[in-house]
Amino acid sequence: MAQQDEALAALEERLQAAVQRIEGFVLEYRAMRARHQQLLAERAELMDKANTARSRVETMIARLKNMEQP
Repeated sequence: MAQQDEALAALEERLQAAVQRIEGFVLEYRAMRARHQQLLAERAELMDKANTARSRVETMIARLKNMEQP
């Protein structure tokens, strides 16, 4: 009976350790998902800024070309 109690206690400890690891993974996953969303928003903002800058440069180039023509 003592061996069964020891085995059960060891199993409970392993199970508790596994639950704690899973809880840690869940927290890490949530943090990573939040960071992913943040990075997606930042990427969209940077792409918008790049498109705006590209448009402005293209406009400046067109103006310069028009100035070169007599």
